[in-house]
Amino acid sequence: MIKYPLYQFSINGETPFDVYKTAAHGDAILDAIEIQMESCYNDYENAVNSASVHNLSSHGFVDPEKEHLKKLYKSDCDIAKKIRLHHSTFTSTTKRVYNNKCPYCTLSEPNTIEHILPKEKYPEFAVHLYNLIPCCSKCNGHKSEAVRDHYRLPYTINFYYHDPEYCQFLEANCSIDPNGYPSFKYRLAFPKNADPTLTAIVTNHFNRLHLIKRYDEEVIKNYSEIELTIKTVCKGKSLNDALQYLKDYLSNINNDYGLNHHYVAMLRCMIGSPIYHAYLQSIL
Repeated sequence: MIKYPLYQFSINGETPFDVYKTAAHGDAILDAIEIQMESCYNDYENAVNSASVHNLSSHGFVDPEKEHLKKLYKSDCDIAKKIRLHHSTFTSTTKRVYNNKCPYCTLSEPNTIEHILPKEKYPEFAVHLYNLIPCCSKCNGHKSEAVRDHYRLPYTINFYYHDPEYCQFLEANCSIDPNGYPSFKYRLAFPKNADPTLTAIVTNHFNRLHLIKRYDEEVIKNYSEIELTIKTVCKGKSLNDALQYLKDYLSNINNDYGLNHHYVAMLRCMIGSPIYHAYLQSIL
């Protein structure tokens, strides 16, 4: 998981509100609420700067304004295309995107666009560029319409300003199953000095999106693939040689994937677990 950059405007001085006005141009219903919408957009950008988008209140637009605002967004509208192009540009210029994976889970392709504040409750932000982010359909479904918990903390990480690498919190544990094969299970384990607010947000995120369960399922495939590589590269070598290979491999990808990527957590476990070391020795 990594932070995403905010949308970069190609025209100097252009703002998200300028993009909204272009989309709303010619709609008499929306022309009548332009001043209110400008205020909404200013509030949103202030909330991005203060990392508090989740605490914004809905303006309360009702039909026909609400319906007209919602209709501005379609999966093939110009603003959706801008977000996809932004994502594509970002993914092509940095390796830190896990082969074009959803930022919420790092498991699946981002085949849809997520409204951080749902457009049904917040139609005023249906096409705000800072309210849109690529996402996979599974995360989109799990996230649903809820925004914040009873502590007024968001249910999910906002990747435009929360830093999911503020500390190492994802761990994997290894055991040997009844068939004698390694089994990996994930858990959240925060250091004692971790920021309590970010800890709560990350915990909400993992619970909301069922990430521990999903990572436990994904690791079966991931481990099978790396074991085949180990057997090929380290055949006939010592345990220390095999562990050094894993350490070198982790060192090469750690910066690209980040501290809390599920694959990195699996590798850390393989390197540090005596239980896994005994299994590794048996297959060399």
